Amino acid sequence: MIARLWGVPVEWEEESVILRAGDVGYRVHLSPCSHQKLRSRPEGLVLELLIQHFWNEHLEAPLLAGFPDPEEQTLFNQLRKVPGLGPLSALRLLAIPVGDFLTIVRDNDAGRLKGLKGVGEKTARKILGELRGHVDWIAESTSGLSPASGKSPGSPASLARSVQDVLVRQFGHTPQEAQRLVSEALRRQPSISSMEELFQEVYRVGTQ
Repeated sequence: MIARLWGVPVEWEEESVILRAGDVGYRVHLSPCSHQKLRSRPEGLVLELLIQHFWNEHLEAPLLAGFPDPEEQTLFNQLRKVPGLGPLSALRLLAIPVGDFLTIVRDNDAGRLKGLKGVGEKTARKILGELRGHVDWIAESTSGLSPASGKSPGSPASLARSVQDVLVRQFGHTPQEAQRLVSEALRRQPSISSMEELFQEVYRVGTQ
């Protein structure tokens, strides 16, 4: 079972990305919000995704759903509990940041939910009914996510270790080189709070 992928995007499709990890290309489906955000990154940058693998008699082929952070993955899994929502339908609902989605649920705002593609009155009420009692749990279970901001701060030391590990295993840097690149990036941008931001800064520092 695939749980996480590190790789370089080689082709962007309407709802997915072809991710090259080693000598294998994986088609990974993304939410509209993540698709837009990740596609704007510099070319050649390694992408890390949390993965959920689906395969049953209702799917034509195995499906990989990818998430750049645990906040989105947790919300996705809660949405899958809504009757009538399959994996792709749940992904397509995530067209706005997680924090905004949780705020809509907390405010019981069916009108804003109906602004999402494919959401009518009945589906909006189902979503609110399923998620209403879980907003605080979702926020707390994703390391301090604030529904107002949609961001999780993360630990700088943990971020540094994770990015150094990917630079060594995927980019072929020595541990010393990886540590230097990450240290330079954090000195330049000490407010970095996600692996994506740190990779972008490492990329800039490493190519100057």
